[in-house]
Amino acid sequence: MNIEPTSAWPPPASPPPSNSPVRVLGVLVLVVAVVAAVALPGLGVVSFGETVVTGQARPAGSGVHSQREPGQPGPVFATAENPLLAEGVELPQTNCQLPSLRRSEEQLQAYYEAAMRCLDAAWKPTLESVGEPFSTPVLQIKDETESSCGGLPPKEEATAFYCPADKAIHMPRKRLLETVGTVQAAHLAVLAHEYGHHVQSLSGIMEAAFEEMSAHGEDSPGELQVTRRMELQANCFAGLFLASTSGRGSVSKALAQQGVKEFENSIGSDSHGTVPNQVKWAKAGFQKATSACNTFTAADGEVR
Repeated sequence: MNIEPTSAWPPPASPPPSNSPVRVLGVLVLVVAVVAAVALPGLGVVSFGETVVTGQARPAGSGVHSQREPGQPGPVFATAENPLLAEGVELPQTNCQLPSLRRSEEQLQAYYEAAMRCLDAAWKPTLESVGEPFSTPVLQIKDETESSCGGLPPKEEATAFYCPADKAIHMPRKRLLETVGTVQAAHLAVLAHEYGHHVQSLSGIMEAAFEEMSAHGEDSPGELQVTRRMELQANCFAGLFLASTSGRGSVSKALAQQGVKEFENSIGSDSHGTVPNQVKWAKAGFQKATSACNTFTAADGEVR
């Protein structure tokens, strides 16, 4: 694969352990100690984190259910049948105004906050249109941090992560800069993917997926497949956002397309899916509506 030098991510300071997949995008750590790794694009090692789901899961197979009060928004605990994934649901066109991406803590914080406002503007009306709740996630960029999901995972395991217990996206500054430098498309792809997990949490998809995972044995093929469906969907959600901003405000069409292209730099694994599938789902979101992101109805080969 040919990559322009300007988009190259620097190699990690030390090689990852032999049992750790390279370019990991995210790891879902669930209450039953289910661990799932997700790969997001990059030329360096990018580990997008641990997502720890706290609380008691309902019995598997309990069907579509929600916590909605009459006339009030609420999550719908369903994967394939979640209203967010219905035909005709689209993200609005979003005029995204971003400052320059710089290395200092203040400047990087300002960039992420501006990008989060764009993500909010795209996803808030989309969730509300199907009666699901919305809240802005917490943004944390400190390199030493604690959360309800625990401390910062080791560098070789996570570069960025989402903690649903806190509704927080963690983008540790030094780790990201060491891995992706100031490549704007890479930062947007990482943030949009992690925000995709936030959308899964708000909508009820994440908790429903947890139920499905808990119905399978730990590290079983079934559990891994649900994990892949979760992570590939987050890729697709990232593509949806990039499309909604493409050619508007600070996000040129070229920048949006490069954000999707970043997913080509992943490495396939049982928890991530093959590289072609990782790219396929990011492109599906970029080209279509939310129904294109229903990884839970996709054939096994499409989430391999």
